[in-house]
Amino acid sequence: MSGLETAIRNALERSDRTNAEIRARIYQSARQALENGLKKQQIEDPDVIAKQRHRLEAVIHAIETEERAALRRAAAPPVVNLGEAGERAAPNVAAADLSVSARREQAPGGQGRAAQGESDLGALRADRDDSLASGRPVATPASPSSGGKTAPAAPDLGAADKRPRKRRRGRLLSFAMVLATLAAAAGAAVWWIQTNDLLKSPAERDTNVANPPATVESEDFEGAARLQNLGAQEGFSGDWVEVFTAANAAAIKPGARATVEPLNDEGGERVRVTSAVADKDGDLVFEIPADILEQLSGKSSTLALTVQAAPGKTAEFSVECDFSSLGACGRHRFTVHDERLDMLFKVSFEQSPAPSSPGRLVLNSDVSGAGNSLDIFAIRVLPGQ
Repeated sequence: MSGLETAIRNALERSDRTNAEIRARIYQSARQALENGLKKQQIEDPDVIAKQRHRLEAVIHAIETEERAALRRAAAPPVVNLGEAGERAAPNVAAADLSVSARREQAPGGQGRAAQGESDLGALRADRDDSLASGRPVATPASPSSGGKTAPAAPDLGAADKRPRKRRRGRLLSFAMVLATLAAAAGAAVWWIQTNDLLKSPAERDTNVANPPATVESEDFEGAARLQNLGAQEGFSGDWVEVFTAANAAAIKPGARATVEPLNDEGGERVRVTSAVADKDGDLVFEIPADILEQLSGKSSTLALTVQAAPGKTAEFSVECDFSSLGACGRHRFTVHDERLDMLFKVSFEQSPAPSSPGRLVLNSDVSGAGNSLDIFAIRVLPGQ
């Protein structure tokens, strides 16, 4: 049983659970506690939010089903089996009535006592009517079995005035219990969020495959693990040369199964590229001018791709290069989440002659073939470093 389910059941135990309106308030309080907890912890993943809401609704549905079944059982009338015992009792009761009637007829003065009883009953009714009109207590007449003593007076009707006060105190107690229930539900929601790892990032919550750190994962470059991502506050110095910017989206040449979509919103100016397949038809080609390649000749340089996955997604993309007479740089794979990062890798052309024609940088946004998109803000190179 989850913490939030325990809080709901405890709240029902402390309240009038037979009242459908009170149960509905408790369920709504649990829903609101969950929403407040998600907002407080800044959980914005739609899949995670929908999953938690569905789990809560399932718990509420199960509890309400139990409550309604219990109410139906309590409202069912008890089954009485009159059977043979009732049939045997009926003749005995009739015989007893006949015996009493016979004794009254045989007793001397029976009619006088009966008349006296009717007179006493009439007097008692008259006295009671007068007492109700005047507000006096009503006294019952003495009976022979009581030794002539007068029966105690009936209680004053004014005592009933205290009942509404008890009801008011009961309502205050119920209100206090509802407040306690809300506080318990809020605490349970926070506990539930913590135990379900909702405070962790999407990468940390993904337990199916170990998520690597947001650094380069090269297929053929062992030194990539030593490269550090550039911090957002550091930026790029003037030594970096821009190979591609989002304003030059028309320069990208997509394959038959790839698309290019320029974007410029609160997330910044960028180009969203999508590879529907992992082969050559899904590749996107970025042209590298010959004058930039000349600066890489005879040196080891660093390439930087400023990228970001689509909101709530993870992209595993690849990059390879064909730099004319400089040669190729191998194929590199990167994993990136929905946060803007600078992915770095080294290229080395120590003995290569200076090129006279442009080169190409080939990118595929999803090497798994699932068709995930990748946002590209810029591509830069740092010659000789």
